[in-house]
Amino acid sequence: MNFSFPHNAHSAHKPYKPYKAHKPNRPRSPHHLLLLLSIFQFFNLSILLSSCEKAEQPYSNILVRLTLSATNLIPQLNSSLNNPGEFCTITAHNNTYVFHSPGLREDYVHELTELERKSNFVLGLSGLIVGTPIMAEQLSTQANVVCYDLACANCYEEASITRNLTLRESQRAECSRCGRRYDLNTQGIVIDGPTGRSLFRYRATFYPSGSTLTVSN
Repeated sequence: MNFSFPHNAHSAHKPYKPYKAHKPNRPRSPHHLLLLLSIFQFFNLSILLSSCEKAEQPYSNILVRLTLSATNLIPQLNSSLNNPGEFCTITAHNNTYVFHSPGLREDYVHELTELERKSNFVLGLSGLIVGTPIMAEQLSTQANVVCYDLACANCYEEASITRNLTLRESQRAECSRCGRRYDLNTQGIVIDGPTGRSLFRYRATFYPSGSTLTVSN
């Protein structure tokens, strides 16, 4: 006797598939987290270094080298080193130093000694502006002597021109070429005219006991 059963598609043989248990997400290993942290710190450092390169540095790397003794015998320089709000310029001409102050009618001309001629002095690009600001700088308790290059920093950077600034009694320095005015009391920033960088600045140290001034990078 033959028995026949109705065909049912669902009863057809299907290949066996082994059961795969669901694996929960494993927590990231400490090494993986450290790698991510290192990559994050690397990008942060790259951004910081890039910002620092673009930021203006406080002191210029333009070559400058000067030591002056007996500063108390030079009226323009002595006044600028000891009185806040006063500045003078120092330039070199034919084996002489010329000191100019807008508050005095005549310049002071100092004949270089043999020792000074052999000192290989360098007055920046075209001369120096030396004086004492009215206000002390940040993180300083008193106003210290400052020194700027006499050349307009923006004309030099934009057109490689060493145009000398004109010193005014109002603690300002003006450029006749670009029209900028710089404030000597506040790190030589531009206060009038086209926007731009501040003046090139050098390290200046004044020793009152020995009446000696040194300027360097």
